[in-house]
Amino acid sequence: MTSPQKTPEQPEAGRPRTHTRFGWTLLLISLTFGTTLEALEAFRWVPLMSDALKHRLWALAHFHGAALGLLNLFYVRWENTQALGEGARRRASLTLLLGSTAIPLGFLLGGIAHPEGDPSLGIFLTPLGALLVLHTVAAQTFAAWRGPA
Repeated sequence: MTSPQKTPEQPEAGRPRTHTRFGWTLLLISLTFGTTLEALEAFRWVPLMSDALKHRLWALAHFHGAALGLLNLFYVRWENTQALGEGARRRASLTLLLGSTAIPLGFLLGGIAHPEGDPSLGIFLTPLGALLVLHTVAAQTFAAWRGPA
């Protein structure tokens, strides 16, 4: 019995596939989390309703996770722009993936076991993630102005 030959996956095919999988997964997790939050709010779940900061941070985690999931899905179209070199495309892809993870995770962790009136230390992932996503957006913006897509 012979197994089908595997062709080595090109880097151009690998990153779009990674962003597609990551985007759909992040969207599923974020929308499920948001739906759960809505259900807990509808049933007036006391641990959530009595803590306004936790409620706000977790709602931000849900929203940012869903938005960044969509951004990863949209990014697939522009990931392979020839106006960026291979190294720049690889860095932009990695920073988008890391930033898309760090932002919602920072909001989620910021709402867990926080002191009165302040988010917990996990919130520091959020601005770090924002810088990572901004790196990708800046790289693609400069590439769009520099040459054809």
